Amino acid sequence: MKIDHDVLLFATRLVEELGESAIRISRVRLVELTAANNLRAAAFWRDVMHTSERLLAERSPAVAPPHTSPPMAPPLAPAMSAQPATL
Repeated sequence: MKIDHDVLLFATRLVEELGESAIRISRVRLVELTAANNLRAAAFWRDVMHTSERLLAERSPAVAPPHTSPPMAPPLAPAMSAQPATL
């Protein structure tokens, strides 16, 4: 497999800064460049999109916190009685 270091660097940076939005942004750029008939740039963004997807898939199990029950609220203090205090 040929590794394009520019694609890897760019995709890694996008995923670090934008998370799952990196895929959407790279897909939008791919569509824009394809529509403009800029095939070389479109190929770059296609590779960035696929690399971002792979990086997110690899990162997801490591980043996801273990499923735990939600923290319990502390017990409420007993309500004060509605009777006025006697002096």
